[in-house]
Amino acid sequence: MKRLEQVLLGASVLLGVYSCTKSIPASDPPGLAPIQFQSVEDNLAHDTLLIQATFNLGDGSFVMVASNVEDTWEGLRLYRYRPHPDSTADMMAISVPAYDSWTMLPTFFGKDSTRTGDLWVLANFGERESWGQKLFRLRDGFEDLGFIDAAAIERVEEEGGMLLKRRNIAPHARLEFVGDSAWIRFACDSVYLYDDQRGGYDYVIAASSVKYLSAPEGLSLWVNGEKREVKKPG
Repeated sequence: MKRLEQVLLGASVLLGVYSCTKSIPASDPPGLAPIQFQSVEDNLAHDTLLIQATFNLGDGSFVMVASNVEDTWEGLRLYRYRPHPDSTADMMAISVPAYDSWTMLPTFFGKDSTRTGDLWVLANFGERESWGQKLFRLRDGFEDLGFIDAAAIERVEEEGGMLLKRRNIAPHARLEFVGDSAWIRFACDSVYLYDDQRGGYDYVIAASSVKYLSAPEGLSLWVNGEKREVKKPG
């Protein structure tokens, strides 16, 4: 099975900050942690798809991360499907592509620990490190809600010094549902922001100062209580 080995390791920058993955606050922010759907062996025979990972949603359907066997510029997508005994499947939903990202690793959220009819998905993009998260709402299809320009941070000792690595922040996300909207906060000390939507790029900020809101009118970033609109998907 193509396991989840595109864990984001590699290129780094020098910064002296605390690790998101090693220093969790005593109390989480409001919201629900990810649903731990089981990662399973490939259960689909498909001549045109190269499967990286497959998750069992527990309702007879699965989500896989896959690309075309013949390399294309579109790259990876998420596929929700229901398999048949002969290893064929009904394709229920297909996401927009990841294009040049090496990973589209999904982390799933729901309004309770078992709900699968209305899921929210943070799909980690990146290469050797995380580039941020594509946000989807999964109902009849993968609804593209925009991009979250944030990563978790981890300090590691390498080459005689302490280096900062930018990791998948989705496991640290907490979603608080309010009607048809969702607040997204992060259960860690610090967040690496690639874009603060005000002309600021590539810096570390306290996680308590940052949250995102996915609402019917669009995705927004809130920094110290200030709302900043995020560009809508093209």
